[in-house]
Amino acid sequence: MDNVQNLFWTPIHYSLLINPMLNLFKKILEFKQSPILIAIFIGHLVFSSVFGLRAYGLLQDWELSIYDLMLWTRAISISSDNRIVMILANDEDQRQSGWPISDEILAQLFEKVLAQQANSIGLDIYRDLPVPIGGGPGHEHLTEILSSKSNVFGIFKYQDTGTGASVNPPPGLKDTDRVSFNDIPSDTGGIIRRGLLYMGDETGVYEFFGLKLALHYLAKKDIVPQGDPNNPNALVLGNSTLIPLDENFGGYVQQDAGGFQLMLTYPGAPTGFRSISFTQVLTADPETLSNWVKDKIVIIGVNAEATPDFVYTPFGLWLSGEQRIPGAMIHAYATSQLIRMAMGESHPLQTWTDTQETLWIWLWSLVSAFICLWARSLWRFTLSMLSGIPILFLLSYLAFTVDLWILVAAPLIGWILSFLLMLAYLSNQDRQQQAVLMQIFSKHVSKDVAQAIWKQREHYLSEGRLVPQRLTATVLFTDLQGFTAVSENMEPQALMTWLNQYMETMVNLIEKQYDGQVNKFIGDAIMAVFGVPIPHTTEIAIARDAINAVQCALAMRQEMERLCLIWKEQGLPTIRMRVGIFTGTVIAGSLGSTERQEYTVLGDTVNTASRLESFDKLLEVDNVCRILIGESTLHYLDNQFQTEPVGEVSLKGKQVKLTIYRVISKNEE
Repeated sequence: MDNVQNLFWTPIHYSLLINPMLNLFKKILEFKQSPILIAIFIGHLVFSSVFGLRAYGLLQDWELSIYDLMLWTRAISISSDNRIVMILANDEDQRQSGWPISDEILAQLFEKVLAQQANSIGLDIYRDLPVPIGGGPGHEHLTEILSSKSNVFGIFKYQDTGTGASVNPPPGLKDTDRVSFNDIPSDTGGIIRRGLLYMGDETGVYEFFGLKLALHYLAKKDIVPQGDPNNPNALVLGNSTLIPLDENFGGYVQQDAGGFQLMLTYPGAPTGFRSISFTQVLTADPETLSNWVKDKIVIIGVNAEATPDFVYTPFGLWLSGEQRIPGAMIHAYATSQLIRMAMGESHPLQTWTDTQETLWIWLWSLVSAFICLWARSLWRFTLSMLSGIPILFLLSYLAFTVDLWILVAAPLIGWILSFLLMLAYLSNQDRQQQAVLMQIFSKHVSKDVAQAIWKQREHYLSEGRLVPQRLTATVLFTDLQGFTAVSENMEPQALMTWLNQYMETMVNLIEKQYDGQVNKFIGDAIMAVFGVPIPHTTEIAIARDAINAVQCALAMRQEMERLCLIWKEQGLPTIRMRVGIFTGTVIAGSLGSTERQEYTVLGDTVNTASRLESFDKLLEVDNVCRILIGESTLHYLDNQFQTEPVGEVSLKGKQVKLTIYRVISKNEE
């Protein structure tokens, strides 16, 4: 598919694949279910989406760019191959000798190189016609050299199925086995990543130019190509078994895999090979030329702007400056790679099967969702997601160092998408849970306590409700004696102002000074609890709650005396209050529907504190604030308060008698 088609189809593909996923995810955000099941669902949803993007080929360019980076980092770590020498006609050569170069000068070039015992000479220049066109002695001389020298190889262009263009081999090589095609498959942008070893048609099977040169070199080392008894499509070359690429090899998706293709690894790039010009060869003395070409594979080609024959390597994105290399250089890299593989110096690049690649993408998509579920804090979220990226790149690079190309872009997108979608789900759940908690606690706890509850929310919430807790707390009840008579004699607005002044004073004492929590208002009565909603489990903490409650009651007495003086001066009614305090086991949780809930505490401790407040209204009738406590509360006060026993009494609705005490003052007073 060409670039125009890619540009046309990409938005459509994204629309078909992404929009349904987004719509489905909106429904997931509203789905209240086990987070583990949601993580599994999101992981598979992302995996399916990424798999679809890859199947459409939309991730191929990303995979190839990452492959290019890994290839470059490995190629530069390999020394250049000194078995190969390039003789390239540059612009100066063409100015001096003309172009196309005459048969006579080319014959001289061959004679000088052959005289220095080059291993082989490959002519990567089309030479199907004599130069000059009329032929002559130079042409006959060149034809004789090409036809008689067994270590001289030439090229032809395989017929293009699209244009029908083809170029015949040089006449001197036409009927020999020393001619080969120089066609190379290219990717988008003309980048050469693959080589083509064999092509065939009804007329026969043909070898690649670089393969022909490599086989001639290896034949002198008794290395010849053989079939693989275990794989009829494979080729055994020395220490390596070459298997042709399939259409989905590595990061490719449905590429043309015709012929026998392999990945080019560009060993020694971008350093390249020793390169000398035509003029240098023609003017060099025998000793110098021998040092250059003796026992070497010599490839003759062109490196001139006037007659451009350039190709692009996979390293263009990662290098600065000139990104093109002469076309003949590609054949040199391919020749070097084949020789290295045959002699065990390197190995063919391999990849996973389609099933293994699918599992690889699935693993990263699913694990990402579960790690996000585990993280549960901003720094863990950030560290986990960011650390996964270098780990993936490191694993892929380590695999590449042992000649295994594994996918990076697809699992990387799966990792990030799963993480972000799971994070979005958890954030949405957090907002919902926070709304529930704040709805329940906002009017009962301070900001600091609410924050502490939020940090431990997994202990408090289950399916949108508070988890009931059994804990030990101190309950305080207050009530205003004679409030009914007062309310009947005051205007409603004045009554509410008067009562709110009282309530605000008492609530500030309870919550801001003594760490209690006002649980509810019952008319003019206040119910407060010390030791909730964060459970106190040690005896020291429970004692501190009881002491805070009694100290708060004494502070209420002082404030009540102050308020009565103010009300008296303002001509408002004065009133007496009663306080009951009891310490014991309570059940804390939420009551109501999921839409409307109220945090409360239940149990016999609450009932007892209420009965203590209402016990014997004539007791201490002259005290502006009477305070009664139970024996369980007295147990935790550690003699810090002056108390007086009232006696063992039967409280209303209670069968068991209870010893109660009235609080007079703090001992230090």
